[in-house]
Amino acid sequence: MKMLKVIYTLFIFGFVSVSHAGVIIIGEYINGHFISLLGADNVEVNGSFYNVRFLDGTCIALFNGCDASKDFLFGTMEDAQAASGSLLAQVYSAGSLLGKEPEYTDGCSDKYGCEIFTAYGVNAGGAVAATVTEINFLDDNDAYDYEYWELNDDTVPEAWQVYAVWSEPVEASEPGTAMVLLMGIAGLIVSQRRKQA
Repeated sequence: MKMLKVIYTLFIFGFVSVSHAGVIIIGEYINGHFISLLGADNVEVNGSFYNVRFLDGTCIALFNGCDASKDFLFGTMEDAQAASGSLLAQVYSAGSLLGKEPEYTDGCSDKYGCEIFTAYGVNAGGAVAATVTEINFLDDNDAYDYEYWELNDDTVPEAWQVYAVWSEPVEASEPGTAMVLLMGIAGLIVSQRRKQA
């Protein structure tokens, strides 16, 4: 009986470990129909979890002046490449509606393709360095490096370009975990009282 209690306790504590849910797609819906992909939460990049939103605008407006690597969450090409690869693998997964219909991405209205820029720095000439997640209707989506934007360039007039604005998710306590722990403790107490009775 004692071994059963130990196993039961370990089982309960197994549920208590903090973990992130899978990727959460953030979309806009009208009358229950999906019309636009605004971003995603819990996207795993190099073992950490991030949120991303797709936003049109100037680099200066979206990235705190856009004049130094510290303005971007991913400050190296390698980290930005990993983020672009994660967008492909986790948000635009093969065979999904999102991967075949580029115009569903907020900020992109071209049905043939969408380039999503993950900026990571500014070069000496003032061009924004970014990796690109390319989504196109031919379904040969790709992630690659790009470095050509001037600081005042704006994605708004371009129907096939948008920025990926990344942020670290805020860690929230999980009420479900606390509830499972309390239920486990209550179960052990009830079990002990039944044995004594």
